[in-house]
Amino acid sequence: MKIKTYSDIRDPNAPYVILLHGYGADASDLRPLADAIPTQKTFNYIFPEGPVAIPLGPHWTGRGWWNIDMARMQNPNLDHDISIEKPEELAQTRKWVQQMLIDLKIPINQVIIGGFSQGGMCAVDQYLGTDLQPKGMILLSSAMINKDEWRQFSKNKKPIPYFISHGQNDPVLKIKYSDKLHSFLAEMGCKGERVIFQGVHEIPMTVLQKLGNWLDQL
Repeated sequence: MKIKTYSDIRDPNAPYVILLHGYGADASDLRPLADAIPTQKTFNYIFPEGPVAIPLGPHWTGRGWWNIDMARMQNPNLDHDISIEKPEELAQTRKWVQQMLIDLKIPINQVIIGGFSQGGMCAVDQYLGTDLQPKGMILLSSAMINKDEWRQFSKNKKPIPYFISHGQNDPVLKIKYSDKLHSFLAEMGCKGERVIFQGVHEIPMTVLQKLGNWLDQL
């Protein structure tokens, strides 16, 4: 399967920021960030579309990187630990994204990979579960999954810089999930900048401003 992408190429010799959308969205969801992230340096942007169709309602379908039981995850009566989950589609998703990089002829040493929510989880899995060695990672309102396999993978990976943000009152992915991801990456030796904001499952302008500064310093 070939992954659909939106591209904003400004200088082929500049770094490529690849941002993966969240569950139920599509490739156009994060596309405005190409102009909304304030940077002094030049960056190219790639916005891929998840290969999995997500039924959202009558005549309404979104996209994702793997299926999620949202009802279970958001049930306030269950204290579900998503860090232990290993989605069935994960191995195939790795192959799809790797093929996308090959098809687009993106210089691997110029990649900054990241995403929002499920897209951030997918980005970490690409870094740990493949030969990809990004310049950095951008993790917006995301979480840790597949922790046993990730810990095994991490033993053979070079630490990289990362930017992580999360809303204090996020009802979709509680901030404790971000805490686990942040702690795991720090234990690996990765150097990260973390931004906690008084908001929900979103990307506020304050986060984009700090993300722009982080990219310029990368």
